[in-house]
Amino acid sequence: MAVIVVLGLRFDQENASLDELKRYWRRFTVLQWIGASIWAVIFPYLASVASGFDAVALAVIAFSVLGGVLLIHRTAPEAAVFHIAAMTVSIAAATWIQTDGTGWAAFILLAFFVVAFLGATREQERQIVAAAEAEFNLREASSTVRMLLNDYEEHSSDWLWTVGPRGHLREVSARFAAAAGAAREDLEGRSLIDLFAPGDDRDQLEVHLAEHSQFRDLILKLNVEGELRYWKLSARPRGNGWLGGVARDVTGDRLIEERVAFMAHYDNLTGLANRYLFNERLRAALSHSSRARSAVLFYIDLDDFKGVNDTRGHLVGDRLLREVGTRLEREVRGHDLVARLGGDEFAVLLETRSGAGMLIERAHRFLAAIREPFEIDGQVYRISGSIGIARCADDKCEAEELMRRADIALFAAKDKGRDTLAIYDEALDRVARERREIESDLREVIARGQLNLHYQPVIDLDSGRVAGYEALLRWYHPQRGIVTPTDFLYVAEETGMIVPIGEWSIRQALAETAQWDGDFRIAINLSPTQVRSPHLADVVAQAIHAQGMDPARVEFEITEHVLMQESGICAANLEKLRELGSKIALDDFGIGYSSLSYLRRFPFDRIKIDRAFVEGIEASADNRAIVTSITRLAKALGMETTAEGVESRTQLDLLRKLGCDEAQGYLICEPVPGDSFASADAVEAAMNSEASGILEYRQTRESALKRRTKRAG
Repeated sequence: MAVIVVLGLRFDQENASLDELKRYWRRFTVLQWIGASIWAVIFPYLASVASGFDAVALAVIAFSVLGGVLLIHRTAPEAAVFHIAAMTVSIAAATWIQTDGTGWAAFILLAFFVVAFLGATREQERQIVAAAEAEFNLREASSTVRMLLNDYEEHSSDWLWTVGPRGHLREVSARFAAAAGAAREDLEGRSLIDLFAPGDDRDQLEVHLAEHSQFRDLILKLNVEGELRYWKLSARPRGNGWLGGVARDVTGDRLIEERVAFMAHYDNLTGLANRYLFNERLRAALSHSSRARSAVLFYIDLDDFKGVNDTRGHLVGDRLLREVGTRLEREVRGHDLVARLGGDEFAVLLETRSGAGMLIERAHRFLAAIREPFEIDGQVYRISGSIGIARCADDKCEAEELMRRADIALFAAKDKGRDTLAIYDEALDRVARERREIESDLREVIARGQLNLHYQPVIDLDSGRVAGYEALLRWYHPQRGIVTPTDFLYVAEETGMIVPIGEWSIRQALAETAQWDGDFRIAINLSPTQVRSPHLADVVAQAIHAQGMDPARVEFEITEHVLMQESGICAANLEKLRELGSKIALDDFGIGYSSLSYLRRFPFDRIKIDRAFVEGIEASADNRAIVTSITRLAKALGMETTAEGVESRTQLDLLRKLGCDEAQGYLICEPVPGDSFASADAVEAAMNSEASGILEYRQTRESALKRRTKRAG
């Protein structure tokens, strides 16, 4: 046994070759055989001299040595079989000596022991072989897995990592170290937690490491060589108390996600909150009754932005919007919200208990900030804004309701003019409600047959005869009665319903007047939206052709607002109307900002002098001078003039003396339905009944003309 121990200590099994291992095993087996043989010789000898208790002890020792085969020779089946065989012969011989051949019971017992030991030896051999095969397969599998993992790590975008029971890095790979921007030896044994920046995700990682639990797709921030990176970690526990997993750099994906999240909540141009985030914050503020009472909403709309954007380009317009957003943010506190809702519309959400006076003061600060000149690329721009203010009147105010109130207030502010504000109140709500009702009713006005045309004659100031009629739209509302254009056309214009209404007016005016007696013209008003319609010329051409009317008898009146749009479509449509043979008149001349420039840009056939200059012309030298200038300018440009709003005989006489060609107004006839002008007699009756003195004027003019003709003869 000592020789076996010494031999084992001197032999290096880990580094020995296969041949050396075979030689060592043969030596080991031979030594086992020698040991078994020595035991086999000893027991018969001792049996010959033992008696009494010594014989019993000898028997126990003999069977113990026989049973020791299961321990001593368990890894060497050949030596075990030899040992059993040798000890069986030895014990049988010793038993024969002690009993003189009469101990058959002992022989039978020995046989059972031998069979049992041989079976146990065989089972041990089978288990040892199976265990060896399993170990071999495990080592081979581990080697294959390690090779695959190394190959995976080498070619994959992921890195393998392993931590010990205390969360310290173990077996740090080169790729993991390179990704972390550190040397492998510096990372080995370092706490994994220390790599990452503080945060909720890092706290979760610390819990998983402490609990030795599995996790997936945990994203953590870390600083790699001064640059912020994002890693996604997944791991599962190992049986030895370690935790292993993979890591991936997802910085690019994370930045894209953050960008998408930013775009979902913030305006890409100004960096302000967008409509979505604004609505969320507003609803959050109104969800608590205490905060709802403090919520104040400012709607801000830029008055002159469209002009700058159209004339200077979108790049300048974008920079202007960014600067407006920056200025508004300077005027609020850190917890207040400034949002761009779209286009040139902004919103400011405040939480304050201040009264109306303080809210007005705050709004004026916003207006002043917008009013300050903007310098862009060396060019100075000036714009203004309109502001609508609303706050909750009670604790149960909904977000949609507050936004509606602010919108109503903004609409009222813009109605006042530019650079002003309005605070919501019930009166504004009534106006808004009425507007909504008008808009709703207008959508069915043509289908319900509620539209009608009234006509107002225009007389020639030299002859006193009717030169034409202006078609004026009227709405026969079942509850409101007759509604004039000033009460509903602005709604039709804003909603776009003016286009079908205008097309109906053109067709209806030509259809009615085509049946009347006389050679007169029919004047039809066109709104800015109508003039922009690409179908305008086709509608007019079809209506003229359908009625067989001379196009020269059709005159379209536009205001300078049409030309202010500087739209190529508008100019092209007006040219098409001229090509059809129709005439174009400039209505409300003199009250705009650039009327003279419009006369230079487009060759009008007629100028209509606004009633503002006709009213009070008897007493106002300024009005007379303006009318004189207009009539002389028109004659120089080859245009005719028509004065609107004539209400007295004195005005009529003065306009003729000042060179005006035609007149129109209540003195002559107020607008009435077309039936009043279906024939010459009806015209005469309508004019005589509606305006006393017009017949006398006409007779006076005819007498004067006759006298002038007689003197000339």
